[in-house]
Amino acid sequence: MRGRSLLPRIGRYSHGNLQTKTCSQRLPLGVSQQYIHHNTCKRPSLCHNKNELRLRANQQLRTFLTESIPPILYPPAIFVGLLLGLWTWKCFWIIVMQNKLLYLSWLPPFSRSDKIAEYEAECKPVHWEEKQIHSLDGTKLAVCEGYIPTKDSQKPVVTGKKTKSVVICYFQGNGGSTPLRLPLLSQVLRTISTMSKTTSSTSSSSHQTRFTIVALSYRGYWTSSGRATQSGIKLDAQAFLKWVSETYSSPETDLQVILWGHSLGSSVACSALPTYLTQRETQQSTNDAKLAPISGVIMEAPTSSIKDMLISLYPQRWLPYRYLWPFSWNTWCNATNLERLGEWRDENSDASQSIPPIFILSAEKDEVIPPYVAGQLERRGQDLGLDISMKEVSGAMHTDGPMKVDGREALVRFILEKTSK
Repeated sequence: MRGRSLLPRIGRYSHGNLQTKTCSQRLPLGVSQQYIHHNTCKRPSLCHNKNELRLRANQQLRTFLTESIPPILYPPAIFVGLLLGLWTWKCFWIIVMQNKLLYLSWLPPFSRSDKIAEYEAECKPVHWEEKQIHSLDGTKLAVCEGYIPTKDSQKPVVTGKKTKSVVICYFQGNGGSTPLRLPLLSQVLRTISTMSKTTSSTSSSSHQTRFTIVALSYRGYWTSSGRATQSGIKLDAQAFLKWVSETYSSPETDLQVILWGHSLGSSVACSALPTYLTQRETQQSTNDAKLAPISGVIMEAPTSSIKDMLISLYPQRWLPYRYLWPFSWNTWCNATNLERLGEWRDENSDASQSIPPIFILSAEKDEVIPPYVAGQLERRGQDLGLDISMKEVSGAMHTDGPMKVDGREALVRFILEKTSK
């Protein structure tokens, strides 16, 4: 009787969802675990069926690949797959790390630790010193100020009723630090000093004018704090121009400002110009302290757009990197800047100052900027009715324009002509 009463129980435990722990706790006497395990394993579980289906699918996929591709093509297929994977990986990181690749403040190595004193011998007789300013968002910026000391440097140089001063605002390219450029800027200042004396007969006040170059270090460059971004650099340029007007202008000073931008710096300078002109007109209408007038703009080896830069850096059409420009969030474009200047002129036809003259200094053998860019910008400016001219320096590379004698003299001649009025 006792054995018969156990059979229904055994049937209940051996079918359905059997849990081992529960069964072991409720097993009646005389029934072994082996008996129950033997009964529960007669039907495969759902998990076991899924594993079998996956195994069969993988086997079918491998069979399809091995049958559709001849064995002799296995090595080329693997090579092409690795190459495409490498290209995709590199393109991904070019897009993600584009700020690091565009704003090369870390090249050459240790450039952020450069000191002005390291270049003093190459800069003589120009005296350079570092100044600290703040951007519009409070970011600390470094500025290098350079001038040629004279016996009367502490005394005002009077031409008529006011002291005449010309400040050249320099916007560097995307690589290196400001001290690295001081020897070149010193050479330009020495040429200005020499040519202003030789042209004193045609411009009676040019040899009495004090010329100063101030070079801005964008955020993330040299000793400036922060990280370089397009929006941040635009704020830096606006704060820099405002600081120049506040520092060098006075009731006794006739101040004129020249903007000089190299490579990417040309786009920085031109993008800041419409905003600066608007602020100056607003101050004049409210009788506030006036910002200094802009007498001219120099675009040395100017960039046109990020697209043209990629095409120049990767001229091979089969490389995918030149086609990544739609994914760039850096949109520096000098053609757009010229259009903005034309729009500002049309909207402010009664302004006290018109758009300043623009001078393009192009390098014949530029290895970074395509050779057709300077001509395109000149034609675009002429179509917009801007006062724009161009000088191509024969044999010059991307940074060699002012180093060549004819390029440096053309640049200095433009400065003297536009500031002698």
